[in-house]
Amino acid sequence: MLNISGVREDGYHTLETVMQTVSLYDLVEITLKKEKTICLKCSLPYIPCDERNIAYKAAALFFDAVGYHGGADISIKKNIPVGGGMGGGSTDAAAVISMLDAMLESKMSAGEIEKLALSLGADVPFCLKKGTYLAEGIGEILTRLPDMPKCSIVLCKPKVSVSSKNAYGIYDRYPQKLNYDFKIMKSALEKGDLRDVCSALGNSFEPAISESYPAIAEARSRLERSGACGCAMTGSGAVVFGIYKDVYKAQKTRAALRISGYRAYCVSPVSSEGRKR
Repeated sequence: MLNISGVREDGYHTLETVMQTVSLYDLVEITLKKEKTICLKCSLPYIPCDERNIAYKAAALFFDAVGYHGGADISIKKNIPVGGGMGGGSTDAAAVISMLDAMLESKMSAGEIEKLALSLGADVPFCLKKGTYLAEGIGEILTRLPDMPKCSIVLCKPKVSVSSKNAYGIYDRYPQKLNYDFKIMKSALEKGDLRDVCSALGNSFEPAISESYPAIAEARSRLERSGACGCAMTGSGAVVFGIYKDVYKAQKTRAALRISGYRAYCVSPVSSEGRKR
């Protein structure tokens, strides 16, 4: 659930959004070295590997924060769709922070690490965690919620990508604004009722983004026709997801979507203890 609740004086939009970690992840490897350089490599050739990359920035900021005078070689194998609204870059940055904290045996407190993560992006602090959270403000105020009920989730990435900056511009120009009450989702999670969770899904971005990118609307329609209990767009798009009680139906849907040319994944929610549900 994502509700855009307002706009601050500085132009940032305020949110009320329920965020969930799932079992899809990038692979990040780090090797420390004496030379004071950061060398980042990525499996996707169009991803920048210099100071523009948020994982690169995370390493540089962490080294400055702890006074480390060496450098690192960082390798990222991307599995999370780029331009999908799933926070893949933020997840990589969070992984770099967590790994360097352990590798250098940092004395930074949890609060200091979260502050450093927030300086990189509003959703990076969430990516340091596991489970279900309500994110408020610009996404940086996190409140733990009950774990999502056991289910399977199909993620579908159409052949379009949406930048967050572009998504906010499209939303601001769109005449019809939809609002969602996170208390309904919170109640559903407290009861552990999957159907109520599905009924509470919603995304303030979705009407505007789907109109600008019809491929997103078509991908959602495919999930609905497949028998998903509930569907919505992730973040600012372009990935859409469907929730299924039956893992075999979810796997069948993923296979059909891939045959049709979509990037599709079948994943599970990850609980606060790091377990799949």
